[in-house]
Amino acid sequence: MKKLFFKVAAIAAMMGAVVACNKENIGPAPETNGNGVGKGADIELTLQNPSNETRAFGAGTTETWEKSISSAVLLVYNSSGTQILRRVLTSAEVTASTGTPIKFVLPGTDVGASCDFYVVINRTIPDAVTTKTALLAELESDIASYNGTYANVTTKAMRPEGFVMTGTATAKIVSGTTAVAVTVKRVVAKVEVQCIMTDSFRSKYGNGCVQVNKITLSKGAEKSYLIDQTTSKYATVSSTFTSAQDAYCDKAGVSATNQYKYNNLFYINEKAAAAGSRVKLVIEALYDADGNLSTTTDQLPISYETELTGATGGKIARNGSYKVNAKLDGLTGQDVTLAITVANWEALVTQDVNLGQ
Repeated sequence: MKKLFFKVAAIAAMMGAVVACNKENIGPAPETNGNGVGKGADIELTLQNPSNETRAFGAGTTETWEKSISSAVLLVYNSSGTQILRRVLTSAEVTASTGTPIKFVLPGTDVGASCDFYVVINRTIPDAVTTKTALLAELESDIASYNGTYANVTTKAMRPEGFVMTGTATAKIVSGTTAVAVTVKRVVAKVEVQCIMTDSFRSKYGNGCVQVNKITLSKGAEKSYLIDQTTSKYATVSSTFTSAQDAYCDKAGVSATNQYKYNNLFYINEKAAAAGSRVKLVIEALYDADGNLSTTTDQLPISYETELTGATGGKIARNGSYKVNAKLDGLTGQDVTLAITVANWEALVTQDVNLGQ
């Protein structure tokens, strides 16, 4: 019998949550049939919850609720794509697993056999999914459950089960202990939007100011593949997902009178599209001519529109964090300039957008 130690660690770091293996030999030596051919593989599975972290808006650091684990499913397939193991872990097992590893047997595995390991976090897998082909065809379609008010999405996971995370690795069974490493990623992307008036706006309109009321993301994908397949394809679905959120005014953000920062946070599915079909951002605001927002007779509703460029070519990747700096230069959304940087989650992408004339 071959001994396979499997350790899952959901670690919120630059590459997302990581699943790692332990090579220690725990328990009695594994049995064999005398020819080095295994009757099965003993598995030791440990899920580790990461420590708490905090972050400033737009920094891309993973929050506690973005990396918490309530359940996990391990699926193993042989080289023919036939399922040889399905192990559903309860929340109690997950909670206790850091101190008490979960042990079970991977049946019918021989030395030299190649197996595909899949880990699915915070989501059940239908019983009808019994092949690798069926698992790869599984779609995620509950993107709306991730979104809500700014106050809610910045303090907790709106999806009751938490953030869905998946990962895969292929390993060949060896004599003794077989080490397996799986990288687990969140299936959604995070988009943070910050709006602010620029000095250019001040020079054009004097005491006039803009109050941002609401941000809407549209043309988002309703579904994505559960298992990451973006090296070859994205899920083919219509792009009509829309999420709107009232803007949060950060009055401490800027010292100039009424030159506040307005923040928003969304979660969306991965998407790759050409210009004109990308995820669209619409800013609904009020222009106040005298800068006194308490008087309404001099206010005019305005809006700005721009597309999300993503890291490159309009691509929004799962487990990516995108910050859009919307710099309001004027009263129309004709002028747009972009500056993109990368850090945190798997990738924090910052998009600077100058809006107005």
